[in-house]
Amino acid sequence: MKQQRPNESIRPSLVSRIVALSALVLLLLLLWFYIVPTGLASAWYFKANHYLTLWIQDEALFSEESAQQAVDAIDHAVTLAPDNPHYLLTKAKLNEWLWYKGLMTTEQLDASEQLYLQAIAMRPTWPNAHADYAYFLGVTQFRVTEAFEQLALAHRYGPYLPEILLRQIGVGFTQWRYLTSEQKLDTLSALKYAVVSDWDTYHEALRLSRDSGMYRVSCSYLRASKAEFTEDQQTKILAQFCKAPSN
Repeated sequence: MKQQRPNESIRPSLVSRIVALSALVLLLLLLWFYIVPTGLASAWYFKANHYLTLWIQDEALFSEESAQQAVDAIDHAVTLAPDNPHYLLTKAKLNEWLWYKGLMTTEQLDASEQLYLQAIAMRPTWPNAHADYAYFLGVTQFRVTEAFEQLALAHRYGPYLPEILLRQIGVGFTQWRYLTSEQKLDTLSALKYAVVSDWDTYHEALRLSRDSGMYRVSCSYLRASKAEFTEDQQTKILAQFCKAPSN
């Protein structure tokens, strides 16, 4: 019988180890070049979004320091993941806050349009992107017709979503004097659905109505639509939407 040479029994085991080591190296490279940057980008995004949420809840919490931290965070996120539409949309919304607070010029804000267009191109049926773009167009650029075109797309892809309803109210009440009759009716219809939504949506709709000086129009429309509300809802609406805001 022919004896097996010692190195012949070792060779298959050595090959298996080389293959396993190569696979491990590829896995580590994948972690380093994709998963780690993705995780870091997500962390930076959540930091920036945290500030946005704080400012929306209480505008008094806005400061130049927190704004700079938010901008730095979202810039890191976009650098690490430039094809993420959520990060692009958040950067655009941060720019609007900077503009609103006088920390960004209108000319600088104009560049945000490309961020919205890129996000929409990546997710064409994302209702929030269309609604946020509509707010940008209607409130900061005074392009009302285009804003309502984007709102129509937002409603098509996400009908009755609270965020979409509030963007509609925000655009409509801000530019009320320039709206057509149909656009005014669409805005008031959004208000009607918002007041029977969740607690947060109801109170944000109330705030928008008061801050824009549209509480009388809101009250009249909601009174006329009272048949669509329960008795409790009617009572709350009369007590809050029909009461002049205190100065």
